[in-house]
Amino acid sequence: MTDSDATSQLSIDGSLPTVLRVPAATDRLALVRALVETALYIDDWSLDDVIDAKVAVDEICSQMISAAAEESSLEIVLHLASNGVVGEVRGELVNDVELDESTFGWRIVQTVTDTHSIRYADAAPGEDARRVTIGFSKFRE
Repeated sequence: MTDSDATSQLSIDGSLPTVLRVPAATDRLALVRALVETALYIDDWSLDDVIDAKVAVDEICSQMISAAAEESSLEIVLHLASNGVVGEVRGELVNDVELDESTFGWRIVQTVTDTHSIRYADAAPGEDARRVTIGFSKFRE
């Protein structure tokens, strides 16, 4: 299933997303975890589903931080619906670096989410960073 399929199945059109922008630094991961956890608990998610979503976002952010361009930030966007969440983590990576999808951490993301995608933008001429967006969805059990 693609992220656009997940978006249509989760009926998030017109809903306001929950958004957080933080520096791309490991000391901000606790804040990211807290956002995901709080947003889903407010929406009355089960403990297991909250943990799955939190682990996925944490791993995505950790991988992005490890390859982040200097002085860049991460933006976490969560579209909540009654039957799930569609999220994106956006950031800037060092030019010519791609996230390693063969790692154990990425396998966790694949296991605990229903959809996931990585989109890289081309770097602007003369720039040493490029935008990356990692999308995911998680349906409620």
